[in-house]
This record gives sequence, structure tokens and C-alpha cells, in this order.
Amino acid sequence: MTKNAAYNNKNKLYYSWVRWDIIGIIPEGNHKILDVGCGAGNTLIKLKESHKAQEIYGIELNEEIVQEHIKDINHVFVGDIEQIEPPFPEDFFDYIIFADVFEHLTEPEKVLKKYTKYLNKNGVIIASIPNIKHYSILFDLIVRDKFEYKDAGIMDRTHLRFFTRKEIINMFERVNMRVTTIRSNLSYPVSTVDTHLGHFFSRHRIPGSSFFTIQYIVCAKKIN
Repeated sequence: MTKNAAYNNKNKLYYSWVRWDIIGIIPEGNHKILDVGCGAGNTLIKLKESHKAQEIYGIELNEEIVQEHIKDINHVFVGDIEQIEPPFPEDFFDYIIFADVFEHLTEPEKVLKKYTKYLNKNGVIIASIPNIKHYSILFDLIVRDKFEYKDAGIMDRTHLRFFTRKEIINMFERVNMRVTTIRSNLSYPVSTVDTHLGHFFSRHRIPGSSFFTIQYIVCAKKIN
């Protein structure tokens, strides 16, 4: 296998992952759900199969990636979320998912503010956001004098913005949203053990737990 073929396979796998950690947050119901940066659409499909969504919608930059499941999704809009204005009615969605999206944007707060208008009054935004305070990043920075971009992970070379737990909360508050829950993922992809430890860390706010958090999962609602 050539280097380019291996990279393409890895890239396809990234877009095809099912976000079970996010699916687990959403209860069963006839929900309308939007996945911003939906990749191949597999998370949306599983939400519908799990009876957690009646209508599913996606936005994806890469048209080729989403083609496999485009017929199974109510509507997929292709384009840059910082540029397009999707024609959704206001107060339309019960859940809007931003899974590993904000770190790729030039103005994440502006995008978050724009999409809150599509959320109904009891709706929830669910976001997964990498934690720049992870010990591996700090060790490289402090001990090795390195701030080096990589092909994947917290220092993915396509990341434009970096967040800590506090700054994540501040970003939501600045757009008039209240973070209702925030929990830690200690690895990615997420294991069962990681899920339990992440919940434990989040409930008890153990000092220093942020150094082991690779990613935060945030649920937030509009302040009405």
C-alpha cells in the first residue's frame, strides 16, 4: 500500500466513525437532529436506527464522503459552514451536533451564535472539543520546547483554534448559552472504561483531571 493510499484509508475511517459517545447522550424520541460536519453520515444513521431521531439532517464540506448515505438522510447540505446559510426554519431542531468542528474554524464563536437560532427553546447543542491542556501537549511545550502539528489528534495540522475547559464554557456563555453538562473523554476512540472514568472525573472535578482529558463533550442550552 502506498503512503497516499494509507492516508486516504485513514481519512475515510475518520469520516466514517460512529460517535457512540454522543449517541448515548440523546434519549429515544422523534427528534429532529442536525449534525454539522456529519462526515459519511454514520452517526445520523445510527441515531435513526436507535429510535432517537425521526428526521436527520447533515452539513458536510466533502461531498464525496457523504454520498454513500445521502439517500438515507432527510437532507445534506454541502459546503463550508462558515460561508453557507442553510435554509432551516428558526427553532427547528431538538439537537445540533458539532463533533470535532469548532477547532477547524476561523471564527467558531460566530458559527455557534448563527446556529443557535435553528435550535428550539428546549433544544440542546452537543459538541466535542479537544483539550489543549492535555499533559502530552504541555510536556512537549515545556520540556521539549515543541509545539508541533501532526496528522491527527489534538495537534492536528488542520486545527485553527485551541480550547481549555474554561474557554469552552466562556464561548458558550458569550453567545447566550448555558453549559448544562461537560464531561471528559480520556482517549479517542472512546472505550467503555474511558466513558466511566470520564463521567467520574466530570462529576467530582478531581484536581488535575484536565491534564488527562483529551476531549470534552459539552451539552448546552439557550438562555431563554
